[in-house]
Amino acid sequence: MDTGTTTPAPDASTPGTAVEVPTRARRLRPALIAGAALLLVVVAAVTGVALVNHTVLGPARAVEAYLDALVAGDAERSRTLIGDGDGDGDGDGDGDGDGDGASAILLSDAVYRSAEDRLTGYEVQDVTVLGDTATVAVDLMQDGAATRYAFELTRTGRTALVLDQWRLDGPEPLRDIRVLVDERLGLLTVNGVDLALPPGGAARYPGLRSVMLPALPGRYVVSPPAPSAYLSYGSEQQVVVPVDPRFAPGGVLLEPAPTPAAEAEAADRVEALLNACIASSDAAPAGCPNRSFLFGDPEDVRVPRWTLDRAPTYSLEKGYDPGVYRLTGHDAQATFSYERNIEFDRGEPARWTREEDPQPLLITATVTVSADGLDVDLDPDAGTGG
Repeated sequence: MDTGTTTPAPDASTPGTAVEVPTRARRLRPALIAGAALLLVVVAAVTGVALVNHTVLGPARAVEAYLDALVAGDAERSRTLIGDGDGDGDGDGDGDGDGDGASAILLSDAVYRSAEDRLTGYEVQDVTVLGDTATVAVDLMQDGAATRYAFELTRTGRTALVLDQWRLDGPEPLRDIRVLVDERLGLLTVNGVDLALPPGGAARYPGLRSVMLPALPGRYVVSPPAPSAYLSYGSEQQVVVPVDPRFAPGGVLLEPAPTPAAEAEAADRVEALLNACIASSDAAPAGCPNRSFLFGDPEDVRVPRWTLDRAPTYSLEKGYDPGVYRLTGHDAQATFSYERNIEFDRGEPARWTREEDPQPLLITATVTVSADGLDVDLDPDAGTGG
């Protein structure tokens, strides 16, 4: 008869009743859990290290630190962040800036911070890592325009055997400004800073030397030395150094030239020499541009004289030798006149007739100018054009 009760099967477990787990199973499950947890930790660590190496300590960070310094105007600090950190960016430890002996005088903070149109920002575009080398492509902003620039880096090791270290090898965005200066000039003023010029090399033009000065992107104002009474180096010059390699920076020419006062004094001296020549009664006074002839016996000639019919206008041009100039008088004319006895019979009274010989004058003089004075010599080869 059914009493409404159920008899459990021999192997069935009753709800609320503990089921005994074999000893081996009890030991295996915690071990699996612990191993899985450890694996997750390792994976997380490896993933974290990879992420840190790619972002926080990746090659782009070295480039960003360098460019941050440039944007801030810290040229000197930026140079410690590139190359071997010797402060000149070329890794040779000589401090010259580019490894070939060029001077780094434009790479000081005093000069660079005063430059206009410097780099104003940047944006990292691409990072490529191949083994222990990397290339970081960056858009550099200058004067509102972006220029793509590629930096090269080398993995130099790992910190704590895990985190990567990267050295920024370059290249620095340097461009050379060529400066042609008077070989006697030792100082140059750039962006208001007085700089000692390096020796440089010989130029094709006598009296000048050529100096190559590496500079970072920006606008540089080169001020000439103050003029003396006789020599001037012209007005200030501006040079724009572009980051875009398609455009070259301009050059600087600091060539001495006579001042207007020197040119006026040279013309006055030539005028005085010419007046002395005109005052002569000789038909061809020595060392003078006025030359003519006397016809007949000197006893039959009287009152010889020169007259300056038209005074010259002057121009001063640079000669080939340093400090030497050529002064030329233009459109001048003088007349040599005298009276000549045309009576051949000595027994007859003299018959005087006036003779005139108008001549265009070819006037040239050599003018040697220094900071302290000038010398003027009439050209002995000058003369009349008739």
